[in-house]
Amino acid sequence: MKVLREAIIDGNVLEGYFRQYFEVLHRYAYTIIKDSDEAKDVVQNVFLQLWQRKNDIAIQQSVRSYLYTATHNTSLNSLRSSKTRSTHQQGAVAQTGYTGNVQEEIDSREIRKEILAALDHLPDKCRMIFYKNRFEEKSYAEIAAELDISVKTVEAQMGKALRILREVLSQWALVVLLLGSLINELGKVSCSI
Repeated sequence: MKVLREAIIDGNVLEGYFRQYFEVLHRYAYTIIKDSDEAKDVVQNVFLQLWQRKNDIAIQQSVRSYLYTATHNTSLNSLRSSKTRSTHQQGAVAQTGYTGNVQEEIDSREIRKEILAALDHLPDKCRMIFYKNRFEEKSYAEIAAELDISVKTVEAQMGKALRILREVLSQWALVVLLLGSLINELGKVSCSI
């Protein structure tokens, strides 16, 4: 029987145990959780906690026994956390009547706010041209004709708008704006042009 404390002081030894036991511990966690990805996370967390607590741990049992016990307990904790999250989410759905993914709705609202705030950073002419192109879905030529400016000016203003928005927006919000997944919803919001 190997003493666990001696085994984990050396990172190479712990890595060896990780390689040796990961698959069997993953299968064991899966029998409890019934979710492969979550089971992998559980086993990784067991090894991470073991490494983080290596100086404080004083368990005199076999490595295998300790790892199975830790995996069992961490799996049960994971199940409890999932049930708690699910209960809270169901409560939020019951209160709001919203039947979709609550977190997605929150993220969508936050991104929408971020995009609208970022549009305020654009100069007036630039914002107007950007709005006409992205929200009204007008071509550069249509915008140029409507505003009595050249297509080159429209191109330059769009380039300027995108440059400013790249600096102001988070990476995710910029992707959303450029791909247009919230364009229709944003277009419904009145923008001061």
